[in-house]
Amino acid sequence: MINTVLVNEKENLVLDFLYYWNRPITAGRLKSRLKFKHSTLNSILKRLEGQKLLVWEKYKEIKLTEKGRESAMHVSNHHFIIERFLKESLKCSEELAHNEALRLAGAFSCELIEEICKKLNISHNDSHDHFCDIRKYFTD
Repeated sequence: MINTVLVNEKENLVLDFLYYWNRPITAGRLKSRLKFKHSTLNSILKRLEGQKLLVWEKYKEIKLTEKGRESAMHVSNHHFIIERFLKESLKCSEELAHNEALRLAGAFSCELIEEICKKLNISHNDSHDHFCDIRKYFTD
């Protein structure tokens, strides 16, 4: 049986990374950055390509499509709102809040995110730059 939560979490991480990386990258370099197994990354890339979220050919660079950029931005926004809620309202540690928000971001509806935003007194579309932990992968 496939654990869809983990699959979604890893897919979201790939989309999130590609969105913030904002330039083409090879699968080998992406695998090294995210510390994924080769087979795991290939499976994720094939699924995301099948959903028209990215374009990729083996041994070539990976690029997000416009649909992929929009999806990544949307899920990333959910991720950081959930993370903020977990830190501010539940007083979770930064690491726990980040990891749990990453797992939950793709599963929360926009309606639930709106309710969280009301609780936090923020807009669904507020900037989330200061919550962005994904940048730890960017050293160049």
